[in-house]
Amino acid sequence: MSCSHHTLECLTTLRESWDFEAKLAAGRDGRGQLPESFWETYSAMANTEGGVIVLGLRELSDHSLEVAGLLDPERVEEELWAALNNRQKVSVNLLTRDSVQTLTIGGRKVLRIDVPRASRQQRPVYVNGDVLGGTYLRFNASDHHADPEWVRRTVADAEVDEIEWSRNGE
Repeated sequence: MSCSHHTLECLTTLRESWDFEAKLAAGRDGRGQLPESFWETYSAMANTEGGVIVLGLRELSDHSLEVAGLLDPERVEEELWAALNNRQKVSVNLLTRDSVQTLTIGGRKVLRIDVPRASRQQRPVYVNGDVLGGTYLRFNASDHHADPEWVRRTVADAEVDEIEWSRNGE
């Protein structure tokens, strides 16, 4: 997220990109819910260069953003942490407490999530217990299924690193 200020003026200049994704996250009741598409973006960013996901933003037809806000950001954050620590949902939790922030922009609350790039040993980061079908990569402003060959090579690289690590007694 190239704009470091958390203001309405900053948001007018932001657009979804390689390292930034906005999600409405309103949920059925409008109070806020982690969207299922969050996990594709988390996987994609973790497997590429990392990035920032902001929940509570609406992308308009001209690709500009407006703050919709989350009425219950605490509920959304609880849902996030519960899923991050569920290996059936996501293969690895890359986040720390400092990675998730509730911000107030224009009087409305949003949730900013800084997703780091996964280490070679942690990749591929995948969702729903499906390494081949649940691994994503980020290309420009969208998330795409990773090519199965990329997934196999990445798994093999992580396994080689694990073998080397254990041989060195570290």
